[in-house]
Amino acid sequence: MNTKHLLLFIIWSTSILTTHSMDNKQLTRGILIAMEGIDGAGKSTLAQTVHATLAEHGFDTLLTKEPGDTELGKEIRALIPTQTMPISPKAQFLLFAADRAQHFSSLIIPSLAQKKLIISDRLADSSLAYQGYGEGLPLDAIRDINCWAMDNVAPDLTIFVRIPVKTALERCNKRGALSAYEQRTDFLHKVADGFEELYKNRTNVIIVDGTDQAENLNIQVCEAIKQWIETNKLAS
Repeated sequence: MNTKHLLLFIIWSTSILTTHSMDNKQLTRGILIAMEGIDGAGKSTLAQTVHATLAEHGFDTLLTKEPGDTELGKEIRALIPTQTMPISPKAQFLLFAADRAQHFSSLIIPSLAQKKLIISDRLADSSLAYQGYGEGLPLDAIRDINCWAMDNVAPDLTIFVRIPVKTALERCNKRGALSAYEQRTDFLHKVADGFEELYKNRTNVIIVDGTDQAENLNIQVCEAIKQWIETNKLAS
């Protein structure tokens, strides 16, 4: 972290602690925040740092992801990216939907009842972008099944990490072997365009630049979440 970024972080941290501090305040209800973006956008790292920072400042937070935070999800996470057997786009989505149903019933909904601030690395919009816009499955069908799987619970806020596909793929290449999704450049362009279409008219979406420095993104997103909570009077 260079001097400029360190100074920004110190100023931001001090403002949270001394001005309208939310430390030790209780949420009036549970809050569900989704982190979305294409592979290589940096959303997983951002989800981790935002979770850690908000927890340090007194929020009762939970970090989770889809698929993977249920036993079923772990199996799907191991199966889908490698594509060791042919899986149709419809079957892929239904596998993700099954995990989503388990995820919500066993973790998300109980945690919301406990008034936690939940940050999930991917939620329903990933299916719309990947299996809908990317694979061409009917968007309305995906929406209906997602709604059913999630017991009509939707994210309160979505953080969309926007990044050029070329940059995302360069990052993926540096990580090692590309997944089945990452090997399909045209497909990822469709997914990226799908996210843009999903969020162009939504009012509960915060769009951030995935090419920015990680510490800047963390500061920006944490401050935006804090302001959103204050504006909606969700802390007492």
